[in-house]
Amino acid sequence: MDTIQAFYENTKSIRAEFEQETIHPNGQKEVRTGRVWIKKPGLFRWEYLTPEKFIVISDGTNLYVYYPEEKRVFVYPTGKAISSQLALGFMSGRGDIRKDLRIESYKSLSENLWELNFLPLSQENQVERLTLFVDLSTGEVKRFVVWHKTGEKVLVSFRKLEYNVNMPDKIFKFTPPKDAKIN
Repeated sequence: MDTIQAFYENTKSIRAEFEQETIHPNGQKEVRTGRVWIKKPGLFRWEYLTPEKFIVISDGTNLYVYYPEEKRVFVYPTGKAISSQLALGFMSGRGDIRKDLRIESYKSLSENLWELNFLPLSQENQVERLTLFVDLSTGEVKRFVVWHKTGEKVLVSFRKLEYNVNMPDKIFKFTPPKDAKIN
């Protein structure tokens, strides 16, 4: 765990493409793709491109979910909004894997790729379990799986990962369009 935490402590920003597969309790699957930007401390932007476009932005204080076709914006206090915060916390500089999670099991999948299964230390979280697929030679998380207490399972895989790239803070700012309905 120290290797993973050290990697992200030394990482100032992350840019990648992602694929997110959500498996609902009834077995229905939903696949989304997009791009993600993460910058310390606690800033991130997920642009979902398929099948529908929407944006999730954290400016460090609030989390905004914007559906442009519906002209709807949802605003939540950062940290209370989404359960993937647990997975993203240490990547974005808002958490510590050693303090937020307890390792349950682990296994080697290849020479450097390991599957690490964690339980959250906080019972207030809506996450039942978290699995990280990590290159232990570097500490880099290649994908993660979040098991929600509701029975939902979310798998996120990263491609074209880039680290410590220059990112203007303005990409983490969100001003709702004048005609948007805010919930």
